[in-house]
Amino acid sequence: MSDLSNLNVLVVGGSRNIGYHSSLRLLDYGSTVTFLLRSPSAFDNDAEVQKHLQSGKARLVKGDATNSEDVQSAWAEAGKERPVDLLLFTVGFTGTPTFKLTKGFTMDPPDLVTKSLLNFLCTMPKTKSRPKVIVLSASGVSPSSRKKTPLLLAPLYGYAISGPLSDKLGTERVIGHCAGWEWDTQVDGEPNEEIIGKDWQKREGLPVFGSLSAVVVRPAVLTDGVCLADAAVASGKSLPYRTGPGEVGGYTVSRKDVAHFIVEGILKDWEKWGNKQLSVAY
Repeated sequence: MSDLSNLNVLVVGGSRNIGYHSSLRLLDYGSTVTFLLRSPSAFDNDAEVQKHLQSGKARLVKGDATNSEDVQSAWAEAGKERPVDLLLFTVGFTGTPTFKLTKGFTMDPPDLVTKSLLNFLCTMPKTKSRPKVIVLSASGVSPSSRKKTPLLLAPLYGYAISGPLSDKLGTERVIGHCAGWEWDTQVDGEPNEEIIGKDWQKREGLPVFGSLSAVVVRPAVLTDGVCLADAAVASGKSLPYRTGPGEVGGYTVSRKDVAHFIVEGILKDWEKWGNKQLSVAY
């Protein structure tokens, strides 16, 4: 996917943060990007997005990713002229979390991200060539990954945000199945049925085992910092972030640098980065 000037991309979770910054990069390259948004008015005063809307390269679809019919409408709009090349799924946690002493922070609903991903995969058009998929997860999402993250972050991953991470683990289990990756239940167990649902592998329309080409991105604790990578590249320096399969360790990384890695790294060199679970951190 090294040529980013003609990609047809469907973005979920692109109203802000990593999905937003990745989408702007893709639009600037000339890609066509369709956003599924609960509130399309989010871009009313966004000069960058408005520029691409006027050119026809950016498209907005109003809808909720947890609603299967809305998701089907998004696929239809994105693929009305030609098949979608890439599903960029960066859905995060919305609303205000609830803190419980015994569980840490919890979200309502607890399965928002996994349910949304299942909706997109189960309604994916059965084109000759399936879209590639990039799913945003999080560092420390599984028991095995938490063992490789910095020790000082153990209370965060193992307690404070263990509820939201359970939802992210559900997405990794689903996309890993569709991509044909091994899952060690002895090490990481299985996501709770509350998150992933009973008999989820039998859901109608779910791509069969090993039929998708996908990447899971696990960033460290996210910040709103600047994109250090752009400045580094311009001055001929090494990239400021580290990345690779598994967990690379590290405490933080900016959302803009994660977007840089997604577009300038993964999408420009899918042969190197594709079909892997990758982490990124400073």
